[in-house]
Amino acid sequence: MLAAVLSAAFPALSADSLKVKFRSRALLDATASGYGKDDVQGYFRLEDFRVGFKADYGRYELKADIGLGGGKVPVKDLQLNCHFKNCVLVVGNGYEPFSMDMLISTADLRFNQSASSVLAFTDSRKLGVTFHYYNDHCYLATGVYTNNDINSLGGEKKNSLVSTSRAVWRTRRGVNLVHVGGAFSFRTKDVNKDAPVGAIESAGVTSMFGEALLGAEVDNMGSELKGLVEVLYTTRKTLLQCECFYDRMNRAGGLSAYRAYGGYVQGSWLLAGEGFEYDAVYGIPGRPSTGKAIELTARFNYTNLNDGESRIYGGEEKDLSLGVNFYLNKYLGFKLNGSYVWVGDHCGSFYGKDFFLAQARLQYIF
Repeated sequence: MLAAVLSAAFPALSADSLKVKFRSRALLDATASGYGKDDVQGYFRLEDFRVGFKADYGRYELKADIGLGGGKVPVKDLQLNCHFKNCVLVVGNGYEPFSMDMLISTADLRFNQSASSVLAFTDSRKLGVTFHYYNDHCYLATGVYTNNDINSLGGEKKNSLVSTSRAVWRTRRGVNLVHVGGAFSFRTKDVNKDAPVGAIESAGVTSMFGEALLGAEVDNMGSELKGLVEVLYTTRKTLLQCECFYDRMNRAGGLSAYRAYGGYVQGSWLLAGEGFEYDAVYGIPGRPSTGKAIELTARFNYTNLNDGESRIYGGEEKDLSLGVNFYLNKYLGFKLNGSYVWVGDHCGSFYGKDFFLAQARLQYIF
C-alpha cells in the first residue's frame, strides 16, 4: 500500500530508492504487591503491543505505529521527517521535546515505566511540527502543537496551543558522554470555555491499581508554564540521568496560580556489556550498546503536587526503585525491579499507607 501511494506521488520512484522496514514490539508485564488489598495482590497483562513501519525515500522518512489491544486501535507515532544537513523537520503526531525520559522508547526504559515526576509533568503525544538542530556539541529543538493527539480529533478537544523548546550542550569522547540541558513549554488558555479546568496526575510506579497516586484539578485554568533541567552522564560501564521539573498553572479571576514540582535521579551499572546507545539527532539515551548485557539500576523520585498558596492539593510522594535488566540480544529482554513508595499527604484515596511493589517485564522489539 505504501509503495503504491509513493509511486503515484513520485512517478520516477524505483525499488532501489525506497527502503521500507516493518517493526513491532510487545511488553508483557507481571506485578506483585504487598499492599494488603485482594484486588491488587498481583496481575499480568500485555502492557503494550504495537506494529508499524518506517519508510525512507531520499531525505524523507515516514514513520507510523499503531497500538493493538484493549479493544482499541489508537495511532501512536505518525510522522513525516524531512532531513537536511544537521537538522530535521518533523510534522505529525508524536511527543514534544520535553523530558528525555519521556522521549526514550518504552522498551529502552530502565524500569517498567518512567518516574512518577515524569508522568506528572509531561503529556501524551500531540499533533504539530518540530524543528531539530544538532551537531557534535549541541542540540536545539522548538515546535508548535495542538493540545491534542490525532486520536482526539473529532471528539472533545482541548482548544489551546502549546509551544515547546529544548536545548542541550554535550561533549563526547568515545563512550564517555556529558549532556546538560533544559526545556521550556508554554500552553495558551483554552478558548470557547468560560471556566476551563486543568488537570495534573501521575500513576506513580505502576498503573495496576486503577487509581492515580497523585492528581489535582485546577479550576479557572488559564495559561500554563513549565520547565525542566536535565543531566546525562555515561561511561563504559555506568549511566547517570537526572531531571528536575517545575510547573505553574495560572488561574483567572484573581485566583492564585497553582505550582508543583518534582524530579528524579537514576543510575545504571553494567555487569556485562559495554557502553550505552545515544541518539545524537534527538538527544536521547538508549539501551546498552552491546546486544547481550546485564544492567543493575537504581532510581529515587520525589513529586509534590500540593500547593498551599492556591489551596490545591494533588498529593506528595517519594519512591525508591532497584532493578536488574537482562538483554538476551538486541530483540529480547527481561526486566525485574522492586519499588518502595512513601505515601505523603493528599494522595489518592486508595493509598492509605506506604507500600512495596515488585514488577517484571518480558519484551521483544524488532
